[in-house]
Amino acid sequence: MRRDAELDALREADAQARARSQTEFDRPLVLEAGAGTGKTATLVARVLAWCLGPGWRRAETELGAAAARAGRGGAVPAERIAAQVLEGVVAITFTEAAAAEMADRIARALDAIGKGELPVGLRSEVVAAAGEQARPRAAALLVALDHLVVATIHAFCRRMLAGAPLEAGVRPGFSVDADGQVLAAVVQEVVGNAFAAALRQGRRHPLVTLAALGRGPAETAASLELLAARAVPAAALSGDPADPRAVAELAAEVRRRADELRSLVAERVADLRRSSNAAKLAAAAASLAGCPDGPLEAIAAAVQAALPPALVAHLGKWRKGAFGNAEEERLAPVEDAVMRACGALAGLVGHLDRLDPALLRLAWEALSPLLGEVHARMRARGAETFAALLADAHELLVRHPSVRRAVRAGIAQLLVDEFQDTDVRQCEILRLLALDGDPAERPGLFLIGDPKQSIYGWRSADLEAYETFLAAVGEAGGEVLSLVVNFRSDPEILAEVERVLAPVMVREPGVQPEFQPLLPSPPPASGRPPLPPGLAPVEHWISWAADEIAAGRPEATSAQDAVELEARALALDLGALHRTGAMWREAAVLLRSTGDLDVYLQAFREAGVPYVVERDRSYYRRREVIEASALVRAVLDPGDHLALLTVLRSSIVGVPDAALIPLWERGLADRASGLSRPDAAVLQRLSADAAAVAAALPADVPGLERVRGWERNLTEFLAHLAELREAFEREPAAEFVERLRTATLFEASESARSVGAYRVANLDRFFRSLLAAMEAGDDLQAVLRALRVAVAEATEAEEGRPLASAEDAVRVMTIHKAKGLDFPHVYLMQAHRRSRSGVRPANDVESAGG
Repeated sequence: MRRDAELDALREADAQARARSQTEFDRPLVLEAGAGTGKTATLVARVLAWCLGPGWRRAETELGAAAARAGRGGAVPAERIAAQVLEGVVAITFTEAAAAEMADRIARALDAIGKGELPVGLRSEVVAAAGEQARPRAAALLVALDHLVVATIHAFCRRMLAGAPLEAGVRPGFSVDADGQVLAAVVQEVVGNAFAAALRQGRRHPLVTLAALGRGPAETAASLELLAARAVPAAALSGDPADPRAVAELAAEVRRRADELRSLVAERVADLRRSSNAAKLAAAAASLAGCPDGPLEAIAAAVQAALPPALVAHLGKWRKGAFGNAEEERLAPVEDAVMRACGALAGLVGHLDRLDPALLRLAWEALSPLLGEVHARMRARGAETFAALLADAHELLVRHPSVRRAVRAGIAQLLVDEFQDTDVRQCEILRLLALDGDPAERPGLFLIGDPKQSIYGWRSADLEAYETFLAAVGEAGGEVLSLVVNFRSDPEILAEVERVLAPVMVREPGVQPEFQPLLPSPPPASGRPPLPPGLAPVEHWISWAADEIAAGRPEATSAQDAVELEARALALDLGALHRTGAMWREAAVLLRSTGDLDVYLQAFREAGVPYVVERDRSYYRRREVIEASALVRAVLDPGDHLALLTVLRSSIVGVPDAALIPLWERGLADRASGLSRPDAAVLQRLSADAAAVAAALPADVPGLERVRGWERNLTEFLAHLAELREAFEREPAAEFVERLRTATLFEASESARSVGAYRVANLDRFFRSLLAAMEAGDDLQAVLRALRVAVAEATEAEEGRPLASAEDAVRVMTIHKAKGLDFPHVYLMQAHRRSRSGVRPANDVESAGG
């Protein structure tokens, strides 16, 4: 009974929150909305309620007063009122796709009201309050909908900067460096010039010293590019990286964390032998009370003396809850606290172990002036990174109160979706606009999000910033409400989520919120469609080979075998599901990472399962795309011998590896580089060399019989290569790309290989993208650089797919990309995988303490 009462109270609170979201506009409201609770519908309903009611009345009054002051009588046209209402609504979303979806849903909802229908989520009282004016108001709002601002935070900040470029210090008409190509080029220029100058000064220059330590131009450029991409100001590197105050704070943190661990375990393990690891850890924690305040080298030495590698390893075990029997018996009452204390201390120990103070100072000294130069050149080129948009918008609002007031005056209602995915800087921008200054001048603020879905930490999303902002909302007279009724998932799924997550999702301030149960919505009158025969609402699969289960040793299944087993089983299950009448597009496959993506996709191809991969890194890893890229580079850049080598080994030519070195020794690469147009003499010499090499190859070279006649293919290809280079100089882009596709018969040969339809679809997408870049007037070197970077870094791009599977296909994506989407059938793979611990990027940027 108590449980039922609690659930009833949650349902009532949910209903009240939805009602207040459509009636309270004068003070900040935050809705913490669980998955599937209708966040977008709630946002749309609030926009409609404001526009049809208080927003319309306010705009009508203001425009009427302005007309009276100007001596103009009569009623204000509905279209002008609608435009002013919508101009005052700013809705900030997390992605451009979400922005487009929200704008579309608002348009459809206004259209429904205009027809006398009630949109999903909108309270009937809202429409009733507008009376007979509801339908004409909705019609006028629909016509003026282009005045509504629905945008990402970056797009919104771009609007602010474009509206005040002089105050912001940006070039009018600046552009956004969305793919980072401008920044990469600027960094290469700056680093190249800096190293040239440094080499003239000799070994005393910090850049030369860094290069001698193995951190040369490439490493410097990578670090510099990340710093600039994250909009780190050059001033951040101007001080002493080992500032005595910061070092003393680090030492104090070591002492505090060590004392926390000591207070938890010392008395509880006092009866164990001194030689036990538990007793040693307690003693080590006590000894760290004497950790010095600096310098960094002294702090690191003290920690290493107290915690040798064996004890650090044991600290790591405790951090994961791996206690011995005697330890478990004594520490059980404080086990969670010990794990947290060990985690905090282990983090500090690892940080000190990785820290190289001398290298830190050297890098600081080298990078500081270069970072300033990069920022200056980006500003001169009128290019802004995404992070710079936020940083510059924040500075604009802080330094120019008049601009801040003007921006604020233009917003009547500010709505933010997916608020849990904001970072500190974004929160500060929102605070300056909606919680700062005279309360009478502030716009209405409405935030909606779910701290349990804060999964974008790698994009600087900060749960601590979220919680801090919520506290500021409370101080400004706002309130935090909750939505808990789920409209997306079956009750069985919600119950399973609660069973699995509730015991382990314990609140930790700034890190993890408390688990909040989701309640199923009342079923529709027609009831839910029945599951296909043989399917359960929730299934758990075990990726063990059947023979190993029978032998009682499932742990013998290797990770790779488990993935292949899982992929084959998934493909078979999708096929069986489709045969029950389900459409392919009703199924989604969610992956924790794309590391094994190709294994799953290959299983789908072999089983005839059509699929769509939602922007992944596999496209530029596909062999046919790598080879097509190499073909283009070999044509456009005769000096790119690596590209030529890749094409020669491809299905286009099929030169065996055993022939490559002899061909290179005969000067094939250099002669091919000189083929800017057909040259009979050069081609005849190359043909003779190829024939001689082919005749000299041993007959027992493995696989040689499968590529017999390769020397004739090579001669033919080199003739086409010369023709293509000449065609590039004189033909329009469309004709050149068509010649490129047909001369080598690349797509025809790829279509005959395994899963040829998918290979051809990828090639079609590649050549269409190439044509678009060339017709856009892109610089030749920019095209070549983009191809090299895309292949080298496996740039994200959607894989091509056969036309037959374009519409009805299984959706394949990472869990991150599935956020906000729903499907009738979901397969969550790789659930057994653990996050890789100890794996750190070569470069990273994080702001701490300013």
